[in-house]
Amino acid sequence: MPSSPLPPLTRPDDCNDLPLLLVVIVALTAWRALAIAASGLDLYVDEAQYWTWSQALDWGYFSKPPMIAAVIAATTSVCGDSALCVKSGALLLYPITTLLIWAISRRLFDTRTAFWTAVVFLTLPGVALSSVIISTDVPLFLAWSAALFAYLKALDTDAWRWWLAAGVAGGLGLLTKYTMAIFAVSVVLHLAITPALRHHFRSPKLYVTAALAALIFAPNIVWNALNGWPTLGHTAQISGLETQNGLNWKSFGDFIAGQLGILGPVLFIAWLVQLAAVKGWIKDERYRLLACFALPFLGAITAQSLIGRANANWAAMAYVGGTIFVVAKLVEGNRMKLLHAALALNLMVTVIAYHFDALAHAAGIELTRKSDVLNRRVRGWREYGEALAARQATHPDAILLGDARDLIAEARFYAGPAGRAMLKWNPEGRADDYYAMSTTLDGLEGRSFVFVSRNAALPDNMAGRFENVTELEPIHIAIHRDYALDFHVWLLRGLR
Repeated sequence: MPSSPLPPLTRPDDCNDLPLLLVVIVALTAWRALAIAASGLDLYVDEAQYWTWSQALDWGYFSKPPMIAAVIAATTSVCGDSALCVKSGALLLYPITTLLIWAISRRLFDTRTAFWTAVVFLTLPGVALSSVIISTDVPLFLAWSAALFAYLKALDTDAWRWWLAAGVAGGLGLLTKYTMAIFAVSVVLHLAITPALRHHFRSPKLYVTAALAALIFAPNIVWNALNGWPTLGHTAQISGLETQNGLNWKSFGDFIAGQLGILGPVLFIAWLVQLAAVKGWIKDERYRLLACFALPFLGAITAQSLIGRANANWAAMAYVGGTIFVVAKLVEGNRMKLLHAALALNLMVTVIAYHFDALAHAAGIELTRKSDVLNRRVRGWREYGEALAARQATHPDAILLGDARDLIAEARFYAGPAGRAMLKWNPEGRADDYYAMSTTLDGLEGRSFVFVSRNAALPDNMAGRFENVTELEPIHIAIHRDYALDFHVWLLRGLR
């Protein structure tokens, strides 16, 4: 006997939109690949850092668990170290996530709702942007969706294989980002508020599932313990909970505004209106389940934004259940014009984001530091890496050295073999980023270095650590009329 109180799967006899959905997925993925290739934009600092991690696989890193490094290592082992290949994990994983969301929606509703949910998810502004940037959200979306699909199948069949599949997905999600733990909160909440499902609390399957997820996650905990808990410490630091006094209304406002951007303003407002009409959905097992797997995540990160700080994308997993919820309600209420309008607006935002330079040029708009809001952080790094490699090539015995995470991450990717050996100047021994934690000057006494910094003066006491200091030609990379990348470079000989 199935243990789920959810209604049985409804299959319209005249509609199978899966082939059309596959065409949409292929077309959108091809568009995104071409947009990456044609943009000429460089890797963002986090992407460059993740690529560095992929060169030395481990069970953990300073700021994240290991999954993002494993994804990049997998793609670059096939197609090389181009920017497109580094980012291609997003191009490959989002279609799989979309099909899982289609399957979840089809199980809960019907094939028509499943089709529109999948199309809407793949075109959400947050997903559209994330599809051309490799980040931890990419594998986390996949793990969360896979865990939810397996959980639904487990409720339907109570089969061990589906409970264990949920545990595997949950463990892999934890190896991607620690917020995957909120999935367990959602499961407990859903079982607790559904009388027909409470018997699962007495079943060993639920606890074996949790134990399996914990077992898969355990190597990262061991790695953290052996390395002084850097990832957990960094997570606590960036949350702002330790330093914020009182309520952070600015962070809260920015976070809410960010949710309008991730889901799209029409869909986000429609979802809030639907949620507010509690009587319209609270007794429907399907919508209650979706709420359980969306609101705890959104609520937790919203609270964090108020008492500390939170980036807009930190709540992204809420929009697996949230997207299914809002689209199903619109289809159920025959609000297709509103759905189409939301989809059109989201696609318009995507076109602007993907073709920002070309559209600005066509409109006669000069890009400046202020107007280039989308791309300023991903310009000029290739030229920086090439210029730095050229400085080092004139002193081939010198090792590259930097004083900032972004300078090292981008140089490691763009400065060739010399860049991959770049170290961080960290005389105090503070492990405040990956490069400070993983590099050292110990044992390099007597060696020479090419040092790069944004600052026009050497750090305090640096000159005294070397036998000879010579300033080299600075690096100047013009980005816009009022914006450039400027770096100062020195040759440091004879480390004492």
